[in-house]
Amino acid sequence: MKIFLYVILSIYLSIFTSNLFAERSIDYYVNIGGIQIADVNFIIKSEEEVWLLKSKVEAAGIVDVFIKFTSLSKSSGKIINNSLIPENYNFSYETDRGGFRKGEINYINRIPVELKADPDYEENEKPSKEFMKTYGKNSNDPYSALLIHGSYNDPCKFISHGFDGIRAFKTRFVKPGKEVSIKIGNEKYNSVKCIGYFDPIVGYKESEFLDQVSKPGSVKYWYKFLEEENLWLPIKVIIETPLGGFVMKAKSL
Repeated sequence: MKIFLYVILSIYLSIFTSNLFAERSIDYYVNIGGIQIADVNFIIKSEEEVWLLKSKVEAAGIVDVFIKFTSLSKSSGKIINNSLIPENYNFSYETDRGGFRKGEINYINRIPVELKADPDYEENEKPSKEFMKTYGKNSNDPYSALLIHGSYNDPCKFISHGFDGIRAFKTRFVKPGKEVSIKIGNEKYNSVKCIGYFDPIVGYKESEFLDQVSKPGSVKYWYKFLEEENLWLPIKVIIETPLGGFVMKAKSL
């Protein structure tokens, strides 16, 4: 009898809690200069008080011929005052040439307190606690920085602040959002187009690439509002680079 009740209770809970923390999986392709270089997958979970984002990036196209790599990340936190507050960020990458690293950042009151890594960074690369606080305060990891809470009527008014423990940046938009239709697969979706630029804060070397993406208008995002998750998510990104346009676009929604 106890086993029977346990089975019934499990079924009941699975039915009535599955939509409380729904999971959405979105696949993207990534091109640069018209040549495919990677595939990306995002898994997003969100409810009123908590959120989670997983990412997977794999080499594809011509890049996969020369080097295979896989990059994984997982970040999670709470939603407080219409903001995605991070609590934990895990990341790893691996190549077929022996390159490997995994790491973790934990947060206290939206301040990253420590970057742990295996293998560890060189002593001259390790960020101090003061560095983490100065450049990481009120930031998200580079992936969850792409998410915008649904309380924004215009996602282009949001300034994303990404920080991975070593590098920090902001994405700034210079114009109000413009509602446009975008085709994903065989379907058309309403989206908001944002135009802006990449603002490097620390950790980046001067280069022609950085000069290009830092110019106003060099970055374009198409944001789609995900009603169930109450989040804005970019379904297309174009960044002008010296090698041509970097394009990340959803394959389906």
